Amino acid sequence: MNQDGIKSNAERSLRPKRNGVTAFARKIEGGLKRRLDLFIRKIGKKRTLSLDLVKDYTEFGKFLAHASITNRHTDLSSPRLYDQGLELIRQPAIKATVPDLFLLELNDVEVIGSTNAVVRGGKVLHPELLHTESLHDSKAPDLYQFTDASRRKLNFNTFTRLGGRGRVKVGIHLLKEHSFNFYHWLFECLPRLNYFISNLNKAGRHDSFTLLIDNDILPSGMEAMRRLIKFPHEIEIVRRGELVSCDKLFYVSPFWFSLDNSRHKVDAERDYAVDKYAVQTTRDSFRDLASHTAPTRKIYLPRIASQVRRIINADEVERLMRSNGFEIVYAHELTFVEQVELFSSAKVLVGASGAAFSNMAFMQPGTKAVIFSPKQFEVFNYYIFQQLADVAGVELAHLLAVPAKKDDFFIHDNFYVNIADLEKLLKQIMV
Repeated sequence: MNQDGIKSNAERSLRPKRNGVTAFARKIEGGLKRRLDLFIRKIGKKRTLSLDLVKDYTEFGKFLAHASITNRHTDLSSPRLYDQGLELIRQPAIKATVPDLFLLELNDVEVIGSTNAVVRGGKVLHPELLHTESLHDSKAPDLYQFTDASRRKLNFNTFTRLGGRGRVKVGIHLLKEHSFNFYHWLFECLPRLNYFISNLNKAGRHDSFTLLIDNDILPSGMEAMRRLIKFPHEIEIVRRGELVSCDKLFYVSPFWFSLDNSRHKVDAERDYAVDKYAVQTTRDSFRDLASHTAPTRKIYLPRIASQVRRIINADEVERLMRSNGFEIVYAHELTFVEQVELFSSAKVLVGASGAAFSNMAFMQPGTKAVIFSPKQFEVFNYYIFQQLADVAGVELAHLLAVPAKKDDFFIHDNFYVNIADLEKLLKQIMV
């Protein structure tokens, strides 16, 4: 280990051998957590709520708007896609509208674990659901279902714990579908916390705030959150589908929407208009953790065998990366501080599309990255990581992978990487 606390290439080369044990342990831990969640939900008191989806917070009623940013827009740069034989394909640049941003104070409300929902008096505030259409995948089909053609009425399947739990006096809403995913936590949830912190003086004097978070946040995500908080607080863990009552709730509306569209033609602006401002706030928040010396490291992010979007010829890809001097890094094994330190010292980053690539946001300007992306122009969105590259000043290339299945393709299917194309692309970017 060097003086900066980062493992050398030789030390890091041991990680893949240990990773099988780590992945197995994580799988067991995840299975036990899911069983515990199911048990707690089973013994809890179940409630199905029939709710009207409100258009905005004015329809929801009983609110104070402490801060807002309206008429917001973001730019989506033109992704560079390299098809077979390194044929260059350019996607169009896009100027997109992103939602108005509000810091709301709501009284006498309920929240639902693993959702962005706030409930009161037969109404539900959930801005993202207003933008979904029938073509979008439901992020939480076990928790809510639309019950009318206009998509304004829903059933929410919730539960309260056996014996109940105390009401939260002053809560901060950080719950969200997919918050367990490092990407969504960093660029959807933490920006909301940052916006609250930047307007903390408008929230009034309170002995303590209670942060409401989902129970499956990654340890590195928890670490990142704790580094942001400089005010008296408690953390309340909310389980999936759990209904929790709040006397007062501070709610920051979504910076942007990530609508799941895995089987239909994607509209980048409609489905994934990732907000640069949200990405920038996260990058800026951890600037003090980043390396500011000239970046020199070459990082390769493999996929674990148990993950979706597995690289079928992974061994062949890894041999090529090692022969070109790349470190093999399993980002989930690192603390958050270690991730920021490591990726801010990276000159080149290569790997498959996945949450670990979120760390590209911490790289230095002028660096380069290659991401393996599914070759499916109809349903895959190539702008998701482009916004991170734009904010960080990284030159990003998408190397289009070859799906394992030609028919009935799904964006999370396994894939091959064209080794010859990857080798040529590496020579181009490392000159």
